[in-house]
Amino acid sequence: MKKLFLCIALAIVTFCANAQESQTAETTDLKPVKGSFSTELNFNPFKGNLSFNNVLNQVKGRYFIDSQLALRLGFNVNTLDSNSNYGNPYGAQASYNSDKRSSTSFGLNIGIEKHFKGTKRLSPYVGLDVTWGTKSAKQESNNGSYATSVKNGWLEIVYYQIGTSLPYYTTTSVVQGAYNRFGITAVAGFDFYMAKNFFLGYEFNLGYSKINYKTPEVKVTGQNVPAPNYYSSNSISKFGTSLVNGIRVGYVF
Repeated sequence: MKKLFLCIALAIVTFCANAQESQTAETTDLKPVKGSFSTELNFNPFKGNLSFNNVLNQVKGRYFIDSQLALRLGFNVNTLDSNSNYGNPYGAQASYNSDKRSSTSFGLNIGIEKHFKGTKRLSPYVGLDVTWGTKSAKQESNNGSYATSVKNGWLEIVYYQIGTSLPYYTTTSVVQGAYNRFGITAVAGFDFYMAKNFFLGYEFNLGYSKINYKTPEVKVTGQNVPAPNYYSSNSISKFGTSLVNGIRVGYVF
């Protein structure tokens, strides 16, 4: 029912906008001109949600240096901090563990797009984007016997016991890695102006990207210190086509 209401609301907005512009549509150019700035969100009527536009979940804007040429800019910033404390500090086999993790990621997208004549309301375009991003991650944990400090990643520490006798054993694995990312993407899409300064659109792209993961740096101090040693030359490369999920809904200033 919620999805139906959202679709009906969008239809009503579109109808009202067209009705308002009907008297001047024949004499007014609905498309942006030199000096215009636009921004947009992504609307998925089948999921009933709004989100940022592109596949990198970025805030996106365009500046028109003339009516058929626009500069593209997108960026995203995300930070995460978590602190967990657990265990039983009492009794003969007391144990207490703390784990503090944080990460920060930043991405930047710059590009250009060329618009073609199309129709009075339709503005097809092609373009090119260059993307760059980075992520940092660190962790501080303490189990009462030793403290572990990690740079460029998060470690998942699993404690286990063989039989019913001590000691406890541990295994570790990297569950979050810091990285550098870069890529280049060719884009194609269209804007359809429902009214002056209001458009709907769609976009697909063909792109290449590569992620290089950083080597975790681990330092352990205290009693019964393990000697972890991590080396990473991991990377991921991607090339292919993709679609922006949903309909672009934008406004021109």
